[in-house]
Amino acid sequence: MVDDDDLDREAPPIVVAAVAAGSVPVPFLGVYAVMFIVHGKFHPVVPPDITSTNHGEFVAGIIALVLFVVSFIAVIMMLNGSRRWPFVIVQLAVLAGAIDLITDSTRGGGVTGFALVVTSALALVLAFFPGTWSYVGYRRRARRRLLRRPGRRPVEPAPSATESSADSGVSST
Repeated sequence: MVDDDDLDREAPPIVVAAVAAGSVPVPFLGVYAVMFIVHGKFHPVVPPDITSTNHGEFVAGIIALVLFVVSFIAVIMMLNGSRRWPFVIVQLAVLAGAIDLITDSTRGGGVTGFALVVTSALALVLAFFPGTWSYVGYRRRARRRLLRRPGRRPVEPAPSATESSADSGVSST
């Protein structure tokens, strides 16, 4: 038996657009994680890229890796319609980091920072559209409904008088 709540539903275009915009920093974080871990432990560079020590590069790589995983999970949760708030929190963090990249001239993140500001701001705006609210809220309501009535099945109507005599096995001959 297939329950309607178990069927996967297609994400509306507004959610797909929010996820597409919000997934822009994910590859950056993956590349930076690999680059800093490698530069910190396996192939040290002189001078280090973003810190003053090779150990600092490694730690920055681990932080980027954690952020990569968190960002990826938040994007998947939003696309699945299970949670919106992790996605929003990640996008706020990306927006703050991108603004910092733009305002600090020593970091050299002009174009990248600008692209991340635009995409994270767009993802945040799209995450609060009514269509996104209804898509993310649907499963929550369905889960609550299932939790309130575990194991209940619809009640079948009582058989009518004509059905009961036919089912009793009595023949009229």
